Amino acid sequence: MVRQNRFDLAVWAALAMVMLVTRTHSLSNVMHLPDTSLASFLALGYLVRNRIAFAGLFGLAFAIDVVVIYVMGGSGFCFTPAYAMLLPAYGVMWAAGRLAARKLPITASSIAPAALLVALATLVSELMSSGGFYFLGGRFEDLTLTGFAPRLLRYFPPTLFGTLVWASAAAAAVALVPALRPAAREAAQ
Repeated sequence: MVRQNRFDLAVWAALAMVMLVTRTHSLSNVMHLPDTSLASFLALGYLVRNRIAFAGLFGLAFAIDVVVIYVMGGSGFCFTPAYAMLLPAYGVMWAAGRLAARKLPITASSIAPAALLVALATLVSELMSSGGFYFLGGRFEDLTLTGFAPRLLRYFPPTLFGTLVWASAAAAAVALVPALRPAAREAAQ
């Protein structure tokens, strides 16, 4: 149990660090890195057994956004009551990670099903977050599905690309670092 708790904390800390760098866009002057948020919640679900870690990572994401908007002077355009839709959107990614941990072994034959799972979870997550913003954010008039479709077509491809890249990096780390393998299997139980 102590070993698992240490492992959970180490994974959470690593995901938090990556999220801090990409969500704040602190390296934007040097390079643009896609946001890791969706992939971070996916990896959290896959690797970390403690469910409280989800609340902690969501709290960190919220805190980062508050600091970026109110301290660093970032845009608060997306910070509306619809922000609450990020909770189920990230929950979908976390649940997809939990499902992958239970059903997909760390083998080459799992690559295609894992990619499909990540793509589907990312789509559902995007529908919740962007759809929530469009329909509940109070920023748009004449709310229709035909009005939402172009926004989905604009924002989903880069979101999917970034999530697949970061999820692939996490999967490579799990596959290549033998110390993570037993913990990943234990986390699925």
